[in-house]
Amino acid sequence: MSNATMKTAVLHEFGHPLVIETRPIPEPGAGEVLVEVRASGLCVSDIHIQEGIISSVRLPYTPGHEMAGVVAKIGKGVKNVQVGDHIVGAIDVTCGTCRHCLAGRSNLCEHLVRIGFEKDGSHQEYVVIPGENAFKVADSVPFDQMTSITDAVGCMYNAIKNRAQVKPGDRVLILGTGGLGMNAIQIAKIFGAEVYATSRQKDKLDISLEMGADAVINTKEQNLYDEIVRITEGKMCDVVIDNIGIKSTVNDSLKLVRAGGRVIVAGYNDPCFEVDYQDVMKYEKEILGIRGMTKLDLVEVIALVEKGKIVPFVFKTIPFEQINEGLEMLRTGEAKGRVVLIMDERR
Repeated sequence: MSNATMKTAVLHEFGHPLVIETRPIPEPGAGEVLVEVRASGLCVSDIHIQEGIISSVRLPYTPGHEMAGVVAKIGKGVKNVQVGDHIVGAIDVTCGTCRHCLAGRSNLCEHLVRIGFEKDGSHQEYVVIPGENAFKVADSVPFDQMTSITDAVGCMYNAIKNRAQVKPGDRVLILGTGGLGMNAIQIAKIFGAEVYATSRQKDKLDISLEMGADAVINTKEQNLYDEIVRITEGKMCDVVIDNIGIKSTVNDSLKLVRAGGRVIVAGYNDPCFEVDYQDVMKYEKEILGIRGMTKLDLVEVIALVEKGKIVPFVFKTIPFEQINEGLEMLRTGEAKGRVVLIMDERR
């Protein structure tokens, strides 16, 4: 490597800012690749990590699970990528042999380790990942847009295609638009749905319409239930994607779906929620969780992005050194979508 050292953002104490430090550039071992990170997306999960909410994180630690970069070096035995390839890094490091991996649900792997959670992530200039977690993306896709593929886009793809099983003509409500929701709108439209989006901020609703939403609801000024009754002529929604994840939103979502409808729980802020048990039982409504995506999902999402069917929504790009300011933008709600760290090009 031309550079012996790199800059990395390190969390030393929960509840404190990250510290930019200089460390040696790592070397990839057998089956691994060294990635020169060009862009790294910030996510609300990074805030949960910073606040100590995610118990599997061990300090000191470098977060970052939305990685886009260039393969700088490959270890022995890596055949799926070459030096110079533009890649995204799949978050989940899986065993491939447990019951879930064998059943095609690798996102539920019994031995799961996640890049940017249990394993140091991409908020640094270089990172080593397993070769099988490196997925090529066409050079025509900008690095900042690439970052969302493995999380903000991929998770919503899994939620809409696999968990909600959205079909043409379904009425889909995206509860909370932002880093996830803006992409969810585009994906639900690909599957032929009629899509409604909510926010308390008018500018987010304007962007939602640009993304393809058929209707938007300002929950600061309008009654959500009444508006859904009006828009659907009382037929209610087939699917609600809850990207907010607080106590009230799951229960609200259940009131907005028809009999047999599905509520997909994607956001997680409050640890518990309460729902009307009778409503769930009598009308066979479903509450389904969603976690991550499979590698097959990732392949499909990359193809959709490369063809321009999905344009990952990036609210703002900022220099890597402003990582703490970027996290604060997420924390205060200033960010209307993904904020992406951009690294200096070193070659």
